[in-house]
Amino acid sequence: MKELVLDEDCHDASQPRIGGGALLGGVAAWPVTASGQALHLIASFPAEFLGLQDFDGYVSVFSVYSKEDYFLDCITYHGDAQEMETLLHEKTTQVLFHARGKEVFGTEMIPCKRVRIRNDVPLPFQGSGFGDPAGLLQNETLGLAHGMRFALQLYGGDFPGGYRDIFGLTDAVGYLYLDGERREGMFFVQVS
Repeated sequence: MKELVLDEDCHDASQPRIGGGALLGGVAAWPVTASGQALHLIASFPAEFLGLQDFDGYVSVFSVYSKEDYFLDCITYHGDAQEMETLLHEKTTQVLFHARGKEVFGTEMIPCKRVRIRNDVPLPFQGSGFGDPAGLLQNETLGLAHGMRFALQLYGGDFPGGYRDIFGLTDAVGYLYLDGERREGMFFVQVS
């Protein structure tokens, strides 16, 4: 695994990044939960950055977030079937594969920070990281759909001030799994 660094301001929406606007304008609707609540853009990555072949677009990650209301149980997954049910049926996190559209803003915007890959890190690693193996905080068998492969993880404490609780707690880690062939993804959070 290599460390991901999220500390440089980003003014180019085509770069791998956390926060900012989503490149969905004219190509996809802003994602909402099953109850109609607009999700927050967590991160957006060019397919090339993620090593996806035969796809020349972007992968954007969205999640429920609230500064006032408790939401951690809506986005966590530690291998429990009920947690997976919440993620899938309530649509509290979503991963969109999409072409490049115009930059749009659907909710309160997280300050945009470029995502850069740094050096290899000692394992297990529970910070922001790229590539196998996932630094899971809980070692349960996940039971994800066949074809889902770990892509990267984002540590809540690495987000800009005011958003370090983006995943419910400052020490929570969000995990991105992708199936490039089916153009599907899964994003969930773990806490210790």
